[in-house]
Amino acid sequence: MGCLAAALLFSLVGAPRADAARIQCAGTFRVLHDDHVGRLSLPKGNYRITTLSAGRPSCIQASRLFATFLQDFDGRLPRPWRLSVANSTFVREPGVGFHVAPVGSNGGGGVEEEVGGAGKHPGEGRICPAPFRVLHNDRIGRLRLPAGRYMIVRLQLGSFSCRNAATWFTRFLDAYRGNLPAGWKLHPQTATFMRGGVRFRVKPLR
Repeated sequence: MGCLAAALLFSLVGAPRADAARIQCAGTFRVLHDDHVGRLSLPKGNYRITTLSAGRPSCIQASRLFATFLQDFDGRLPRPWRLSVANSTFVREPGVGFHVAPVGSNGGGGVEEEVGGAGKHPGEGRICPAPFRVLHNDRIGRLRLPAGRYMIVRLQLGSFSCRNAATWFTRFLDAYRGNLPAGWKLHPQTATFMRGGVRFRVKPLR
């Protein structure tokens, strides 16, 4: 995941613990590399998810939403969701949402995986070690790319290398109107490029 910039390991162990209307989810959600959602920095490590009201959303739904938000390109969450950076809380409506907080020691590698029926995050995603620099404000169709450094995440491993991904991304930056080479498609919300079984995504570094 993601991603995905982003990677996670969520294990469901035991039962959730209620605190008034809130539910502290059992198990932990694991972010396997430093990531962010908008201005909210999320260093790699284990996170505890706490829902703001019992059953809304459920712990499984909250974990999947967190995985989805980690895959988001620019931190602009799908409506009506909004993020409170000050207290690491995602809110859909008053009293409905979830809070995330780091717990335990950090660690882990860069492989994204899903365990225990938790939020969906690409199982083979891996971050490329060298950041990619966009030299000026640019766009690829509806995907706006401010100047700066980007991480590239391969969502399909094997023969498709980081160098391949960087080469294609360079070519895509020439496609201002979003007319990608034959066979390629773009998902702007997650900045994911796809052609058959080949997929990779990009995300700004903070």
